[in-house]
Amino acid sequence: MKNPLAYDRIEKKYQVGISESEVAGFWRDLRSFLAPCGLAPVQEITSVGSVYFDNKDFDLLRYSLFGRLMLLRVRTYEMYGRPPEPIAEYWVEVKTAADERRKKRRFPLTKCALMKFLEGRDAPESLAVYNRRDAEANILRNLYNESQETVFTLGLKPVLMVVYKRVAFQSEAERLSIDWDAQYHHVTTDVFDYDSWKYLVEQPAGKANKVILEMKYLQGGLPTWFSELQRMFPIWKREYLKPIEGMGFLFRGPLRHHKQANFFLPLIESYLAGSQTLG
Repeated sequence: MKNPLAYDRIEKKYQVGISESEVAGFWRDLRSFLAPCGLAPVQEITSVGSVYFDNKDFDLLRYSLFGRLMLLRVRTYEMYGRPPEPIAEYWVEVKTAADERRKKRRFPLTKCALMKFLEGRDAPESLAVYNRRDAEANILRNLYNESQETVFTLGLKPVLMVVYKRVAFQSEAERLSIDWDAQYHHVTTDVFDYDSWKYLVEQPAGKANKVILEMKYLQGGLPTWFSELQRMFPIWKREYLKPIEGMGFLFRGPLRHHKQANFFLPLIESYLAGSQTLG
């Protein structure tokens, strides 16, 4: 499965009934199981850092809770276990959904270009150079302008950072990733002053303490091998969005005095409780 700047695919999430300390053994078992199915490991352990934006009324959170998913985030990928280095590339992403199909539009920026994007500056002439993926300059520029318009029209600001570990298996048409050790932080624009996001010294507002599988494919139904995987391991379907869980921690912690906290907390708790009954 390729990783273009703009695509749509089916995404389904599952929870695995293991502890985080058992992920290494689970990964080894998956490696043996998936190899005959054509899926191979695609990376080392990656520390994924995502900063989610919202406005003062948390309209994007509201959309997600009522089934109209729209996320705007800045994402980074760093290799876990290595000494931290300054982040070289930030992905600006806008993600929407229709049922289980997810549409994502994204483009990479250097830190300097990201600051200009957030300040409302025009796309730099060298935008295509940042991409290095042979995308047409006009496509990149349109993505930049549309995403920037979303930020300023809705009044979006950084509010939540989610940092977690990920490993993945991939073929031409399918991708299975394992996410664990998710930690949630309340952030502002100061978060972009950090050179690295993978080893934060600040205590998180909360931790997920769960292992999540994400199954992604282009069309049709689940691959036949997935049913066998569910017979081998304790895996059940779970409609689960990390930013919704993360905002629950923020509204019980650093944002507990926000005027919307008492409105959103019951909705978030209901969403999380309901998602555990699926499958």
